[in-house]
Amino acid sequence: MLADVVMVIFSAVVFGALAGFLLSKSLFLAPYRVGWLLLLANVVYEICERRLGWRRNTVDAALLPALTVGSWVIAGPAAAVMVAMALGLAWGRTLLVDLKWRSGQLARQYGPEQGRVPLPVPQLIVSVRGPVIDRHKDVYFLGDWPEGTCQGFEVILLNPSLVRPQLPLSISVVSKAPGITVSVLPETELSAPEPGEVAVLKFHLTTAPWGAGGDVLLQVTHGDFIFERRLRIGTIVPRSEVQIQGAAIRRWKYGARAAFVWRGDQDLYDPATLQSEEGLRVTLGLARRFRMPSSLMLSARLSLVQEEHEAFCRHFGWNRMGQEIPDFIRFLRQEVDKTPEQEWPVATDRPFAAEIGNHFYLHYGTHAAADAGNRWKSHARIGDGRYPWMSQYPADSFTEQRDNALKGSQVLEETLGEKPASFTIPGDVYDTETARAAEAAGLDVGSETDASKFAKLVLFPAPHHPKGCSSFVELTRMHPRDPENACQLAMLKYWVGAARRTGKVLVFLAHHHLARYEGSTCYHLTEELLRHVLADQQGDVYAATLTAVGRYWRDIMSPKTRCVKITVTDKTIRVTNNGARHLTGLPLEIDIGSGRRFMRLIEVAAHEVLELSVFDDTTHTAKIP
Repeated sequence: MLADVVMVIFSAVVFGALAGFLLSKSLFLAPYRVGWLLLLANVVYEICERRLGWRRNTVDAALLPALTVGSWVIAGPAAAVMVAMALGLAWGRTLLVDLKWRSGQLARQYGPEQGRVPLPVPQLIVSVRGPVIDRHKDVYFLGDWPEGTCQGFEVILLNPSLVRPQLPLSISVVSKAPGITVSVLPETELSAPEPGEVAVLKFHLTTAPWGAGGDVLLQVTHGDFIFERRLRIGTIVPRSEVQIQGAAIRRWKYGARAAFVWRGDQDLYDPATLQSEEGLRVTLGLARRFRMPSSLMLSARLSLVQEEHEAFCRHFGWNRMGQEIPDFIRFLRQEVDKTPEQEWPVATDRPFAAEIGNHFYLHYGTHAAADAGNRWKSHARIGDGRYPWMSQYPADSFTEQRDNALKGSQVLEETLGEKPASFTIPGDVYDTETARAAEAAGLDVGSETDASKFAKLVLFPAPHHPKGCSSFVELTRMHPRDPENACQLAMLKYWVGAARRTGKVLVFLAHHHLARYEGSTCYHLTEELLRHVLADQQGDVYAATLTAVGRYWRDIMSPKTRCVKITVTDKTIRVTNNGARHLTGLPLEIDIGSGRRFMRLIEVAAHEVLELSVFDDTTHTAKIP
């Protein structure tokens, strides 16, 4: 009896470990709902690595023979051979995918000349921006349009590679339905974009007063790179049948289902770990190739104040090149566009772009927290010291954190000329007062101000106002950060898909050094994630800075603070903007009865009322009385 119980327990352990081993390497599951099995299996690996110090490859190397032997005990040698083969193939396949993603391949040889002429073709990223209701791999559904409706679209082409194009670019937009007319503007031929550059084709679709809807075929061809989508209007609704049943804005800007933020943190100026001008030039160059906005959260004390940095180095006997800080400041002031609100595709006259956010003046929770005010205590936390920037002493947690954030914003504005609007906790140090303190310091958006490690690992919190805050927005980042292997990147790809399915924001933490002092792995895995967000998600992800995403949610989607009000009549819609910001790209979904709906992308100025007709592009604006 006891032997039977032991065998049952042993079998359960073996089968559980076997399932975990295989699921953790089922990277193909990442884009789908069932990908949560992949995620959970890898969470176990992450816990083993971070809590127990067991490296992933070490665990796999131990599991493969152990599970083979266990299978032999349970089911005999034939089963053991099959298990060994399955585990080996799964592991080998994962290592191959890992190698591919680490390679940073964003171009490939032109197929017809393969092996004869070296003719690389950049893998362009093509995004269609317009009033799309549902985006699928082959078909974009535009809903049901009233007759006479005319709406604009943009085809945005980006070359994220380092390869200069040599072959012609062809873009065609052709109506396959007699009731849909296509007008392309401007009527000039476009060339394939240079590395890091963007080409844009604009066109309009107009519905005639007859017809049953149909498809418009969009095709982009460059060498053997082909992008093809069908824009489908379900039906053309006669004016006499149109009755507005309702209108709402429920999505992210431009009608996207999800939002994405690339966030990085810098604790101190340190060329050895590429937290420096040299390091930023490479990483912001990567962002520039993808035109991807990023939010660099800067702890001001040891990044921008030379005297503090030199005192810190003197105490520990290090040389982290504090004399370079003035040049670092010059670089950030003159060569980096630091506008808080930036969105894809970033357009700037400066070589680089990154939002600069507040990461506290004193960086709690790491060795960078050591300061004369806390007797040079490494990893000092809230309440561990008395500092010149504190408004009172002793101070409660709220006051100390507020003053820390205020000092950080002051130094950032004085040295870099840009007032920060976003905030991120340093060193996982936060408490119930953190979000309130950041709001009291005049900051609008935060990340990880109220999120437990468990929430960042599996819960995926939605954007929200932390407890006690009136308008401050929390956007929680998800694990893993600074990806090191294909399995971690697959976890992040799962979160991208989850964000798209649930309408949430994925905040991705990749420090701007990208761990390049250890090698190029994180750089290329980040490159692959950016490509996945922009190319594989059908243009359904709004990529922007922490501030841009947070303010959009606050003003448009928050039940508590939204400033846009919508009222409808049978034929017209009034959109009132009670806020102080000019709002663009608002995806207004319109229900015209009998289950039919379509979208209009609108803009409305601050403190104005927009009145629009569902039949055409006619709009009227007026100031709020």
